[in-house]
Amino acid sequence: MKFQYLGTAAAEGFPATFCNCESCRAARKNLAVEWRTRSQAIIDDILLIDFPCESSVHMMRFGVDLSAVQNLLVTHSHGDHFYAQEFVNRGYKFASGIVSDRLEIYADSEVLEVFREDTRREMRDSVREKIGLHEVEPFQRFSAGGYEIFSIPATHMQTEKALLYGIRKDKTVLYLNDTGLLREECYRYLAEQGVCADFVSLDCTFADTEGPHSARHMGFAENCTVREKLVAYGIVKADTKYCVTHFSHNSLPFRDRIENKAKEYGFLSAHDGLVLEI
Repeated sequence: MKFQYLGTAAAEGFPATFCNCESCRAARKNLAVEWRTRSQAIIDDILLIDFPCESSVHMMRFGVDLSAVQNLLVTHSHGDHFYAQEFVNRGYKFASGIVSDRLEIYADSEVLEVFREDTRREMRDSVREKIGLHEVEPFQRFSAGGYEIFSIPATHMQTEKALLYGIRKDKTVLYLNDTGLLREECYRYLAEQGVCADFVSLDCTFADTEGPHSARHMGFAENCTVREKLVAYGIVKADTKYCVTHFSHNSLPFRDRIENKAKEYGFLSAHDGLVLEI
């Protein structure tokens, strides 16, 4: 299984759009190394996770053929994870030679509502009919393009059933972005479903920053707690790989610094474009 990180930043990106802090100023001087776009990942070049506004940038920067994507898993409706307006351009005079005739979108009800709202004014019927919308509830098991998908609830927001995903096909991935510590029921569900991950992607918004943190995201300390729970429930293996991502500019996410700090905790560290063979 090929897993690629296309974007690895939190909502504001790094350097942040409107920020002139010391870190963001420094990052702008070395964008070739330090630039982190909003979070997105792709599996085997056909299964996409989230769709931020930088999706077109990822297409150009990493040579990703977004027309070949068959299925899209969306975690939640926040703008850095779902930019629905772009789908207006998936056909008509805006796109030809599309590789995958259809795109199936799997997401919670709020994401699907955002899609309808953002596309109703401009989307042509010929484009809309080639996009399938599938509502996903927490603790749901379904198939998408030959992948077995397990949804669990994120600890992220009160107004929406934000989702995390287990993805299985030959190998198994847990994608745990945009969440605080997982609820106990999530571990029980994954264990009951026989999920045993080869790779775990972890929200690390706060990295090693000190002080009180929002319960909606994690840092290295929370990542370690999640890893311990996954081990205790038998949801991972002795050789499972863990990778941290989704960094805020406030966590000083300079590539060398974060990679070295991640190693101290026994984690890999993602950067934009990183490809892993799982």
